Amino acid sequence: MKTEFDEMIDELETGSFVRVEPSSKMLEFNDFIALRGYSVARLEVVRLNGKGPGRAFEYDFLANTDLGHERQWQIFLDPQRSAANIRKIVAEASTEGGDFRYLVWAEIPPET
Repeated sequence: MKTEFDEMIDELETGSFVRVEPSSKMLEFNDFIALRGYSVARLEVVRLNGKGPGRAFEYDFLANTDLGHERQWQIFLDPQRSAANIRKIVAEASTEGGDFRYLVWAEIPPET
């Protein structure tokens, strides 16, 4: 029987994103995918309540190969480094108080 997180990985495999909330569940899911070799390629953070609800752009993450994104790309290439980065983002968001929803795109990084 598949767990909720297994089903979320199936959704990610279609190229879609998954919604994860609250922050404690995001941390669990983050560890779950990292152990399976996945890295977060894109993360959008939405503040549901608290200081100014809405998209929290300061916590978003995007990994791509475009010029100026070398640091983000290097994070993406290593699932453990990606997991640490997401833990940091969730911790920073949580210090503000309020509740957050995370929109997560993740995949297994290419071999380098």
